[in-house]
Amino acid sequence: MTQDRGPTAGTSSGRRRALCWVLGPLGGALVVLAVMFHIRGWGSIPGGSCGSKYQACADGTGTLIVLAFVFTFTSVIPLILALSMMATERFGKARLIGLPLAGAVLIAWPAWQFTEWLRGPMLDIAWAAPLDRPEETRVQGLWVTGDGTVVRGRPDALVAHDPRGGERRWSADAPVRMSLCSMSDTVSQGIALAAYARHEKPCASVAAIDTDNGRTLWKKTVDANDLHFARPQGGRVTVDGEVAVVATKDGARAFGLRDGKPRWSYRLDDDCGPALVSSAGGRTRLVAVCDPLGLGKVTARVLTLASGDGEELRRYDLPTETGPSGLDVISAEPFVIRVAESDERGLDAVLAFGRDGGEPVVVKRIGTDEELALGTTQPRFPAQAGLTALVHGNTLIAATWHTGDDAPQHVSAYSLRDGTRQWRVKVADSLGDAVDSLAVADGRIGVYVDDGRVLRLDPRTGAKQHDHGAVVDEGGLKIGTEAQLLAGPGDGWTLVNPDSGEYPPLLGLTPKD
Repeated sequence: MTQDRGPTAGTSSGRRRALCWVLGPLGGALVVLAVMFHIRGWGSIPGGSCGSKYQACADGTGTLIVLAFVFTFTSVIPLILALSMMATERFGKARLIGLPLAGAVLIAWPAWQFTEWLRGPMLDIAWAAPLDRPEETRVQGLWVTGDGTVVRGRPDALVAHDPRGGERRWSADAPVRMSLCSMSDTVSQGIALAAYARHEKPCASVAAIDTDNGRTLWKKTVDANDLHFARPQGGRVTVDGEVAVVATKDGARAFGLRDGKPRWSYRLDDDCGPALVSSAGGRTRLVAVCDPLGLGKVTARVLTLASGDGEELRRYDLPTETGPSGLDVISAEPFVIRVAESDERGLDAVLAFGRDGGEPVVVKRIGTDEELALGTTQPRFPAQAGLTALVHGNTLIAATWHTGDDAPQHVSAYSLRDGTRQWRVKVADSLGDAVDSLAVADGRIGVYVDDGRVLRLDPRTGAKQHDHGAVVDEGGLKIGTEAQLLAGPGDGWTLVNPDSGEYPPLLGLTPKD
């Protein structure tokens, strides 16, 4: 009796069959690698082009595309060879399909994870709020409530947006023939202050706004002057605990936050006027500018009042001899301001005041090898210094110009205990790229660079979470200059375009798969 046997391992046919078992899965795996590397590589190029100062590429874009073509060409030979050999050896249709498919299935998940790691982080624009009308609308200020609702202040209205989809929650129109001229820096107990003015009139009409629904709780009109140094957000109206404080012609007045009942008033010395007011932590700071007898001998001082009853707790005379050309609040608690004297050789620095008084810590705006970019110093930045400088704990963190830079490409940290620089890190990669805004999220510092990247920095060391940050895939949408970065839900971010009539007012950014 004769038994039919297949080819043994030592025969030529046996070796070919063994090779088929290797080349079949290998060919399928290489095809999947080629496909995935093409998807990841070309998908990491935002808007179809990158690598210029206008749009950054994801870190591993070049490597992914090169490997995609390598796998494309190397997958053809083993796959064709395997299929032809399996057909010759009569493997059958199931194995002709099954072996390459098995290799493809086995490599798919590890390959996807590897390409994601190699590509580097990216951010998708998950949602965009509809364009504002009219087209020339510009955002003047922002409130962010406890649940993350973003309230934008336009000249003609306050508009609140849901932080997870950008939908409009409510809007509150400005009074007839009035425009929004000031917003409090912060929200207290779900209430914030907005101030309005008629054309070329002082910012004197004040309203308390319930940020849950946009309802006006009360209105007041105060005797006010035009404050030259108060910005649209901050400087004229402020909230602290259960008190609302308003700068007046000759000092400040306080009202009950919920009921609008008068609480106290503070009058400055003669020949002095308020430049800005700021409140937090039970303390109200009033920065006053004085010109006794109108002789041009200008002095300035910081007065600390108890927010509850208006009692003067202490005063500090600023080391200035001429009037200020710039004055901004960077932080209400701790109280940190930027002061620039009109004398070009005068004071131009950040001053940090301790809660219990004493001499403030001084950080000069221009050092021996870098310059702090504080908004009002350069035309390309917004007037609000808070976009490019913030306080985290006892540290001032600011965008900085380094020697040789043509734009602020670094972020530096200064101790508010002694004014020394703690660290400096370069965050802009290309010539001309600049830091647009800073934010705090989950204990880390968020940095938005105008080439479309968001970085996370450790506030203690400046260490980057990723070498070059996460690239925003704009997907056909446009991010305007001077966009403000805000912490969003989860690991996401929110970008606010100041020119909200030309660009989407808000953009929600989420990590890209």
